[in-house]
Amino acid sequence: MLVQILSFIHNLTTMLFGIYISAFFLGVKQNRKNISILFLVFSCEGILYIISFLLWGTAITDRLYAVIIHLPLILFLVLYYRYPIVSSCVSVFSAYLCCQLSNWIGLLVLMITGRQWCYFASRILITIIVFFLLRKFICRTTETIFTRDTRELYIIGFLPTVYYVFDYSFTKLSDLLYSNNKAVIEFMGFVFCIFFLTFLLVYYREYEKKQEIEQYSELMKMQLLSIQKEIEQVEYSKQKLSILRHDMRHHLNMILTQLQNDNIERAVDYIEEIGNSYDDTMITTYCQNEMLNSVISIYQTRLTDRGIRLDYNICAGETLSCPDTAICTILSNALENSMHALEEISADKKWVKLTVSEKNNHLLLQIENPIVKIPRFIDGIPTSGKKGHGIGVKSIVYYVEQLSGQCDFSLTDHSFVLRIII
Repeated sequence: MLVQILSFIHNLTTMLFGIYISAFFLGVKQNRKNISILFLVFSCEGILYIISFLLWGTAITDRLYAVIIHLPLILFLVLYYRYPIVSSCVSVFSAYLCCQLSNWIGLLVLMITGRQWCYFASRILITIIVFFLLRKFICRTTETIFTRDTRELYIIGFLPTVYYVFDYSFTKLSDLLYSNNKAVIEFMGFVFCIFFLTFLLVYYREYEKKQEIEQYSELMKMQLLSIQKEIEQVEYSKQKLSILRHDMRHHLNMILTQLQNDNIERAVDYIEEIGNSYDDTMITTYCQNEMLNSVISIYQTRLTDRGIRLDYNICAGETLSCPDTAICTILSNALENSMHALEEISADKKWVKLTVSEKNNHLLLQIENPIVKIPRFIDGIPTSGKKGHGIGVKSIVYYVEQLSGQCDFSLTDHSFVLRIII
């Protein structure tokens, strides 16, 4: 009699466990209203279970358990709470998998004690403990995971779904699991292998996405740094112009004095000296596009300060065939890389040749400079072993690809050549 009572309570607690955990896994709020609604679902399914038990007995009712309990529960979660069918199935199958914790411990207790009532009593106790642990520590995690897109849910739900089908096929609908058939016994090992390999593929894809995001972040930092340098250059020019305007009265007085004293040559020299002092405040006109003029003027000053000669041939219209910001970022990084590459070269060999032209609605850009140390190429792209270097090249490649263009890095007669078509 005690065994029958405990068996009945065990069935009730297991059914309650499955219904509530399936709902809480999906993120159903654990308030009084939802608890009452889910208890109503439990009552209706319990009635169906009792009717089936009275009509067909325990054996057939156990085989129909999925149709009597799980299928209505999935439909209820989909129709009433509006959860996707895939999420609802994964949640129910996961809750079913969690029932195996009490099942294994119950079997262990039965093996040790040899008493059936101990088996049911331990299962009831473990089911209650696991319910509260899952409710407190796991449900918030599953709520987030089970809202992922369908592709990821297929991966997440693969193992609990396969176990659900396996358990029903080999223990409920048949006794193949206990037939000593090696193929059946090793089936779960096969499934775990498939799941592991699939997980590796998914993990690698997510890893690639993470690397791409990190690379994009580095490129954004590089672009912001380039913009910051240009802003600093503009501020520097504004400051020098402000000083020039302030000192202009003094300069004019000095020139006037020299002219009054017939020191014409001295006056001319003084005027040239003033002009040379403020050459770096001017934006030289290289072409009709103002952004290109600004970038080239900035790097012309930087290269000159480092003793580097800039040879250029610029032919571009007022409006470029690609966004101004993108081409200026590409050009800034390319000139910056050339400037760093020339640091170890003697003064008489420091030069950069820049060519910009437009043809058939395409922008052609070529930068050439001498090199001492030949860089290592990977997939046609030069790499640097120095920490913090190589980001400029990645930035160039990234923006060229975004603009559906082509870039080529090559070596010609001890010179490094970058060709870009956008």
